[in-house]
Amino acid sequence: MANSNTQLKTHRVLSLFKRLASGEIIQKSVEAERFHVTEKSIQRDLDDIREYLAEEQIEGKCCEVIWSPTHKGYTLVNISKTWLEKHDVLAIAKVLLESRAFCMSEMDSLLDKLLLQVSPEERQHIQKIISNEKFHYAPVKHGKELIHNLWILSEAVREQRQVRLNYKKENDDQYIQRIVEPQGIIFSEYYFYLIACIHGAKYEFPAIYRIDRIQDMVILSEHFSISYCNRFEEGEFRKRVQFMHSGPLLRIKFKYWGKSLDAVMDRLPTARVVESDGKVTLLEAEVFGKGIKMWLLSQAECLEVLGPAEFREEMKWSVGKMLSQYTR
Repeated sequence: MANSNTQLKTHRVLSLFKRLASGEIIQKSVEAERFHVTEKSIQRDLDDIREYLAEEQIEGKCCEVIWSPTHKGYTLVNISKTWLEKHDVLAIAKVLLESRAFCMSEMDSLLDKLLLQVSPEERQHIQKIISNEKFHYAPVKHGKELIHNLWILSEAVREQRQVRLNYKKENDDQYIQRIVEPQGIIFSEYYFYLIACIHGAKYEFPAIYRIDRIQDMVILSEHFSISYCNRFEEGEFRKRVQFMHSGPLLRIKFKYWGKSLDAVMDRLPTARVVESDGKVTLLEAEVFGKGIKMWLLSQAECLEVLGPAEFREEMKWSVGKMLSQYTR
């Protein structure tokens, strides 16, 4: 009998804690009726939860069960900066929706889990704010689930294990098979990319694979090794690549006289101002590959590329080719 009572109490306490953690308001009278016990028993259960949380606070996890006069019940509140708060959840939800990176089912799941971090009242408020964006959410066209593969590939990166993958290039009906040594995962312009070296190949820079175009993959038992000084650094690579077009490292120099120099500096994190007269600004930047040309051309007549000389000639050719489309 004693053992049975202990099990019932354990179940009751866990139920209360689970619902407190999900943002529910606990009323002693309601819970006493639910579990067929007295309100004093529920109070003791809440005291047990408080004692547990007090011990957890020593480890830096600061939560507390308090009485809410507004709701006439008990609620769990975060009294530290270790949990997401309502404004954090709103900001992350906005970024997720703007990314368009996930299919509808994954986006719904991510938002639902994210909203569980706040109270039901705050959850309802955030849902109203994002409801229009969520209703009109337009995921990218591939429609594939990605989250599981992102985790699998991140494990392969961490463990330095080779991956055999079947990959389909854009506008190509045929799949190619590669054994690669994954270096990192990057998100850019709606898509996730795997940065990897092709096993056995001697290329100056790694290959870039859009993860949604990987048809299937197998994590192999074979490992590869990279010295610490030669490790791939996603952050440094991301600062120097545009539209995920890989290639040799270029140091470009250009003049800019558009409306927003800040937008240029944000787009090119490696850019630095060499000189400026208040109207025209001379900048230098380090970039990988030719994706930078796509961005430079998008600035229309607001800039001029000065170097390298070969790259300047390439820009002149592209501008001339564009002009010819309008003068035929």
